[in-house]
Amino acid sequence: MALPVTLRKVDETPRYCLYDLGGEDAAAGRVKLYKASADVEVVRLSGEEVPARPPFYLAQGVSRLRTYCERDQYPDTDTWTA
Repeated sequence: MALPVTLRKVDETPRYCLYDLGGEDAAAGRVKLYKASADVEVVRLSGEEVPARPPFYLAQGVSRLRTYCERDQYPDTDTWTA
């Protein structure tokens, strides 16, 4: 069963972007993407009800976040099906 995965930018600085990661309506967690290195840090995991567990969203989101660094483009919102 395919599930929607959404990244929503919460904050951006010259060094990093903060994104909420989860389903369409609820965040499974918040991650920090460091622009220079493409490293991703989990800032917090949410207790909100989401269709899948946070590790599913992290596995889907990390590779997508790294493509943002490769392109040097950091969208406000990104949604796809996984």
